[in-house]
Amino acid sequence: MKKTVLSVTLAASVLALGACSGGDKETVVTSKAGDISVADFNETAKTLTGSFVIQQMVSEKLLADKYEVTDKEIQEAYDNMATQFGDNFDQVLQQSGLTEESFKETLRFQLLQEKALKDKAIKEEDVKKYYEQMKTELNGRHILVADEKTANEVIAKIKGGAAFADVAKEYSTDTGSAEKGGELGWFSVGTMVDEFNDAAYALELNTLSEPVKTSFGYHIIEITDKRDVKDVGSYKEEKDNISSQMLAKLTNTGEDKQILKDIVANLAKDADVKTSDKDFKAAIEDLSTTSEELAKKAEEEAKKAEEKAAKESKEEKDNAEDTEKESK
Repeated sequence: MKKTVLSVTLAASVLALGACSGGDKETVVTSKAGDISVADFNETAKTLTGSFVIQQMVSEKLLADKYEVTDKEIQEAYDNMATQFGDNFDQVLQQSGLTEESFKETLRFQLLQEKALKDKAIKEEDVKKYYEQMKTELNGRHILVADEKTANEVIAKIKGGAAFADVAKEYSTDTGSAEKGGELGWFSVGTMVDEFNDAAYALELNTLSEPVKTSFGYHIIEITDKRDVKDVGSYKEEKDNISSQMLAKLTNTGEDKQILKDIVANLAKDADVKTSDKDFKAAIEDLSTTSEELAKKAEEEAKKAEEKAAKESKEEKDNAEDTEKESK
């Protein structure tokens, strides 16, 4: 959580550079080495951070037009941060160049982003599935291998009579569990990666899974025991907490950034966001472009570059052949 706070305070500090009040000729800093006017400051701030600031300001307006964040929610978030930092909180704000009010404004933007993510990226059916799974803990074991062919070989050996533990010690690349015969112990929903989690919860007791592909490789899973989890509240009571856990996972993996970009890009298209300032045109264009459109654009540019390189190579070859003919 503290990492999130520090990143938010950094964003707020940059945003604070957006503009300096006063007349253009008014001096904000004087020194024997030279003075700095409001105009000087604003021009430098615009050059250094202008694109970031304008994108954040537009994003906040777009999100605030669709989602509502109350003063109560901001205060609760502020109090939570203050509690986590304890006596150092005022120092953190001061070092980041923030006041209580300016930090609350950054929290407003963060809460708007969270609401947009929960609305667009977290589906009701996924929350309900998570809730049903959290009622049960699983005890299981697995064997991790590099490819599907090896995974099928492992399954064939076990079904042919080989002991799971022996095969795990021989084949599994998960050294931590391999030494224990593939044993994972008790685990609950959200502990494992999604593909593993869903496959494990779908298994009947003492039944081998088909090869389950994850970013780590291919797993053969067996669930050996199940037990009920005590003190699970009603769906209504648990829903918000589950959504927050899912949101935290998106943030930890970095998926939230791409999702938010697409949310804001689509809102910008709907709102017909434009700018008359040539210095901000690229920033607004980027803000209004989805990740899919960016990928397509990059693909087209790569194709053009490849075609250009092929054309230049052909021209060089043709020129070389002409030169050789002339020399003869």
